[in-house]
Amino acid sequence: MSKIWITADWHLGEDRFELMGRPFKTQKQMVDTLIANHNSLVAPDDLVYLVGDVCYQKTPEFLPYAASFNGVKHLFRGNHDRVFTDQELSKYFDIIIPEGEGVTYTVANPDGDPIDCWITHYPSRGSDQLFNLVGHIHSAWKYQLNSFNVGVDCNHFYPHDLNDAVVSAFNAINTYYDNDVWVAYLGINADYRGKRGKPGTYFS
Repeated sequence: MSKIWITADWHLGEDRFELMGRPFKTQKQMVDTLIANHNSLVAPDDLVYLVGDVCYQKTPEFLPYAASFNGVKHLFRGNHDRVFTDQELSKYFDIIIPEGEGVTYTVANPDGDPIDCWITHYPSRGSDQLFNLVGHIHSAWKYQLNSFNVGVDCNHFYPHDLNDAVVSAFNAINTYYDNDVWVAYLGINADYRGKRGKPGTYFS
């Protein structure tokens, strides 16, 4: 039986390694590592959700490398995918979800009730009724109270087994993590809301 995988933010062709916190020396080294890691787990007939940003927008010549990743691939468009038409992307992806949109997915939870999820690229486009599986923010954070960052930057540059990863993340958030994980909600950080950082601009 084929498996279902989820990942985000390949950023093929990316060269801002210091900014991204990625341990690569060249663009090709990064691409080769991502492909090797992905294909070591994913079979050709497995389903893969890529939750945005297949390719760095300034290096569109790297897009054809998407063909080297195993799986029947569905792309949730992110901001770096804007430079490509659906026709260009459809050479590598069977389904393309429009930017800012998402899909629902339910995960069986052996430790409790099923986990109803919303998969979308931008955390700011998440649902307050469903558990959110998101990308876009690279290694800025991995968990929020109702969100899980599925990007490669938070999984050693491998994809996640969707079902196992959701159960693990959901149960960890609910059972193990404490205020040192959720420190963003404490005054030492929350008092600076609106004073530091910039507002989201992708859909304004």
